[in-house]
Formats: sequence, structure tokens, C-alpha cells
Amino acid sequence: MSKTKKILSLVLAVVMAFSVFSICAFADGETATWTIEVTNTDGSALPATIPTGTEVKVTVKLQTNFYVGTVGLPVFYSNAFSYVDGSAVLTDIYGAGATRKGQSVDAIDAPTGYGVFYAVYVPNSSASGVASPLYSTATTVLTFNLVANTEATAEIKLDASAQKTASNIGGKFYCGSRASADVATDEAIVGQTFVVPAAVSVVIADAAADPVLTGVDTGYVDDANGYVYGIPVGADAADYFAVENGTFTVSGTATGATLTVYTTGGDEFATYTVVIFGDVDGSGDVSSDDYAAVKNATAGVSLAGAFAFAGDVDGSGTITSDDYAAVKNATAGVALPVNPYAA
Repeated sequence: MSKTKKILSLVLAVVMAFSVFSICAFADGETATWTIEVTNTDGSALPATIPTGTEVKVTVKLQTNFYVGTVGLPVFYSNAFSYVDGSAVLTDIYGAGATRKGQSVDAIDAPTGYGVFYAVYVPNSSASGVASPLYSTATTVLTFNLVANTEATAEIKLDASAQKTASNIGGKFYCGSRASADVATDEAIVGQTFVVPAAVSVVIADAAADPVLTGVDTGYVDDANGYVYGIPVGADAADYFAVENGTFTVSGTATGATLTVYTTGGDEFATYTVVIFGDVDGSGDVSSDDYAAVKNATAGVSLAGAFAFAGDVDGSGTITSDDYAAVKNATAGVALPVNPYAA
């Protein structure tokens, strides 16, 4: 870590040399728009909950309406995470061999207790091919990895309050501006107007904890029978359930489809059968075919399992003439209950 600190000190000295004469000049319409993304290390989207021990990738992007000068970039993260040594990739903003870069990864922000990854970029004006870029689209300037250590709802964020401004000269969050791509052009601005996104929240669960599936809105989990229901006809079943300490998938939105729950480690934990009341043929809607099947069930033509459960639309425990009358009315537009067992 001492080597990193020495490198950072050298880069900060260069930062001072580039910006000291313009330290009191601030933007009047020049904007730096930052984005921050947190993904799996392969770039794919994170699940709703990740287990302890999971490594995630943090990507910071910058879009500007000016040519980029010296950049100071602190990224804050909850102490439920720790930095993965050697994972940082600092973009050669001003070209390969023409960008002086430094980083610090052992800092703690005293007011919040958050960890801070701090990166600094300075153009080396004496290098060949050096030029300040104009990032007209969001461009990656930094990536690094964190590992989840503790069960928590953790944050990873940029902090607008850390921006260098006229009233916060000591701020470490800044992005210099140049009049052109020519790095010999004096920097005119140090404290631009920043557009900073909200913090990214990541839910970390104990990898050993079992998943818990619950209903959302009218959704209901029937553990006794292994069914999930309370889903309106034609609705996306996934919108009516949530899981803690895991993830889930739904194979379809008709009676007979399956909802599978996985642990935070990706192992299959439990499987439920989807029930849509009135849909006894697994088509996903309620039609004359369903009415005929329910009517036949009262005459001894049996329905089985989840399909029989779906035919008992009044929740009486058996399929009766009341059920087939209700299903017949449903084909004419009269709504069936999404959960006849609801109080």
C-alpha cells in the first residue's frame, strides 16, 4: 500500500501544478454527467439479493460537454464491502502513455464510515499523442471490484457533496475543463456543474440463509399444497411474488407453470405450481373449454392436481355447479376471484 500512496502523492502534485492557477474559476454551464453501475464481474445484471462472498464489478462512466482536464474521482462504498486487491482498471483518459494515474484504496470516510476508492487522472503534456477527450457519450473511466462481506443493504455511490466548488475548495471530486483537445491550453475551469446519480443499493444476504418466498399484492404462497396463486388472468406471475435470501424464476403465466426458488448461491431450493383460478386447461385464460371441463368435472370426469384446484373457483373444497356457473359467467366478462381463500 505504501507504493500506492507514493504514486498518489506524485499524481496529486501534478494535479496541483495543473490547477492551482484556476482553482477559483468555476463553471457557468459546463456539465459533467456521471453514471455508476454495479454488476456481476462478467457485466451481467445482479440478482435482487447476492450472497456474502460475492464479488461485484463497479463501473463509473463520464459524459461531458467540454474537453476533459484533470480528474479526481472518489467512489464510496458501505463497509459491508471490501476492495478486491489489484482489480482496478483506470482508463487512459488522455491516451496510452500520456495519462498519469494514481489510486488510493485504504481510505475511510470518517462521517459515514464508508470505504473510499480514490482515482486521479492527469494529462502528461510532454508525452506523444496526448489529447483531452470530449466524452459526448457516457464513457467508462474506472472499474474495480468489491466483495460482499456482511449481510446488509449496502450502498455504492458517488457523492455530490465531495465536489470541488468555490465553497468547497478541498473537494476531491472534480473534473477539469479545457478549451480544446490541446493539453497545452490552460485549464479555465475546475469546478463544473456535476450531474451525479443516486446511490446503487445492493442487498447482501447470509449465503447460508434459506430463501423465503412471499406474495406481493394479491399473490399467495400455499406451502401446504405447493401452489402459488392470487394472480389475475393474463398477468405476469413474477410481479406477484418476492424472495428474500435468493432468487426465483417463473416458467409461465398459466395453471401448471412452475415457480422455482433458488438460494443465493444459485442452487434450486423449492418449486411451486402456478394456479390461475378458472384456467383448468393450462391455456392462461378462461374460455369455453375451461367451462366445459369444469362442468364435466361435476359429472365425474376428473381434473387432477393443480387443475382441479383451479376449477374450485369458490374455494369450497370441491367442484360444484356453482363453480361451472361462475366459470361460464367469466367467459362473458364477469371477473373470477384471483384468490377465493382471501379473507
